[in-house]
Amino acid sequence: HDYGTIEKGADGSCYFTITNTGDAPLTITRAKGSCGCTVPDWPREPIAPGASAKMKVTYDSNRPGNINKSVTISSNATNFPTKVVRIKGKVVVPAAPAPVPAN
Repeated sequence: HDYGTIEKGADGSCYFTITNTGDAPLTITRAKGSCGCTVPDWPREPIAPGASAKMKVTYDSNRPGNINKSVTISSNATNFPTKVVRIKGKVVVPAAPAPVPAN
C-alpha cells in the first residue's frame, strides 16, 4: 500500500484483501509488523475456499519521515505459509499558517 504523502497525525489505516484460492479453510495464525509503529489486525476466523477477508494495518503517522514498513503474515497455506506485505509513503509536518497582521 502506498500512502503517498500524508500529514503528521493523519489516519494511518489501510486494508489488504486476503483471498483463499485453495480448497481448504485458510487460517491466519499471526501477523507481525516490522516495528511497533505498524500494527496489523487480521481476521481470526478461518477464510473459506474462494472467500476473502480484510486485514487492517495501522501506521503511527505521528512519526514524520519516510514510511517503508512490512507486515509478515503466517498461515496454514501450503504454497506460501509466510507472506510479506508492505506499506510505504511519507509523513510530513503541516506548514504553520501564515500570521494574520494586526490592524
